[in-house]
Amino acid sequence: MSWARATYTRTPFAAGAGTESAGLPGQQELPPPIPGGTAKWTYTPNPPLGWARRSWAGGAYPLTYPGGGVSIRPVPESGVMQVTAWWPDATVLQVIREHPDGTLWPVRGGNPLFVTKPTRRNYALNPSLEAGLHGYVADAGNPSLARVTGGSAARGQAYLAATVAAAGPVGITVPTSLPSTPDVTIGVDLRFSARPSAVTVQITWTDIAGVPLPASTATLTTDQINQSVDQFARQVVKLSTPASAVTPTMKVIASGMPAGGVMALDGITVERYSTSGSFFDGATYGGTWLGPAGLSASILAPLLTFSDGEAPLDIPLRYRVVNPASTGGTMTSQLATLLSGGRTWLTHPSRSDRPLVVQVGAVPKRTREAPRGVFYPLGATHPIIVSSSQRRAPTGELSLGALSFAERDELLAIFADLQPVYLRPPAEFGYGTGMWLALGDLDEDPGDRRAYQGTRILTAPFHEVAAPSELAV
Repeated sequence: MSWARATYTRTPFAAGAGTESAGLPGQQELPPPIPGGTAKWTYTPNPPLGWARRSWAGGAYPLTYPGGGVSIRPVPESGVMQVTAWWPDATVLQVIREHPDGTLWPVRGGNPLFVTKPTRRNYALNPSLEAGLHGYVADAGNPSLARVTGGSAARGQAYLAATVAAAGPVGITVPTSLPSTPDVTIGVDLRFSARPSAVTVQITWTDIAGVPLPASTATLTTDQINQSVDQFARQVVKLSTPASAVTPTMKVIASGMPAGGVMALDGITVERYSTSGSFFDGATYGGTWLGPAGLSASILAPLLTFSDGEAPLDIPLRYRVVNPASTGGTMTSQLATLLSGGRTWLTHPSRSDRPLVVQVGAVPKRTREAPRGVFYPLGATHPIIVSSSQRRAPTGELSLGALSFAERDELLAIFADLQPVYLRPPAEFGYGTGMWLALGDLDEDPGDRRAYQGTRILTAPFHEVAAPSELAV
């Protein structure tokens, strides 16, 4: 895969690690939500889309970034690589691990990875006022509008303060690109310098000919108003839309404010249908701006997070998130390394997100059998040897030390169903990425310890096998 051709990169999250250049085209820096996770990824469209984008003259239209991404975070104390993936409007994704030699490995638990939650869309065009007061207009009471910055903002570093000169209502028109929809959910962080007598959130509509339609209005309860006096509080309302509604105008109006009263507003979401109303915008983890950052609608894809307990130790890895849809593509993460810290991990395929640290009693002696027949013709000095084309996978004996009865019982439980287990030693031990082992008869040896002393040695012969299919576990 090329890093320089037909790719887009994006940088939302986490203090990144990796050897790539810090300045690949299209990269952005946004606040890190996951300390230690990778910060950048690269988007590549599916091949059919690449041909569809070409014009008759041979050129290609600009590539549109669809909004997905992937971030990986090593968790050495748990022996797993945490993978977080997202892709707007996807129904199913695939997660693939890329090893240093370029080989691709399906990740258990990520093939397939079903997306069960919907993608959210915020139609507020200046949701948290980080870029200015663009689009906000004074309404009832003709208040003066000011953008206030500092640590007191409910979201980010800025909020809007509307101050009314004379006692009466304080109203603000909020910029939105909401399309026609049966139901609307509006969320807003509100703060009042004094308690208003009433607070309404409304949308006035016109039809396709510009004829006004009945307004959709919601009034905050007494408890909701009280929560927003002298402090920001999240208020969520739901509105119904009149038939034939096309063009909306959204307003927030606080009635009965004293002279010099201030209504502060921040963190607006305007969504179709019924949602939780919690805040998000394009700078949220999993979010994407649909236009200029801070001054456009945004989408938020559901985050899919799982742990890969089969990730090799002490070597740099990438992860790919694949959307098989025709308009999908691949998101490729930065490099990250899961450090062993000298520990060896044992993973059962049915609980691959919860591996165990094990104490290997001795370096296993491995025998690679050669399937062959040796024949001596009569009178011949040298034999004729008939063999297969390759040796068999190694066999040997594995000894594990259990330092307590609890450790012994946990190991016995893992070995009880006779499924292969994955042994991952540190890379410096020379066993490659790890070994899938099918264990035979299991011996429990107390050695010369007394009955009440918990240390036991578990020993079993093994055959190295291929990784079991997810369908068989």
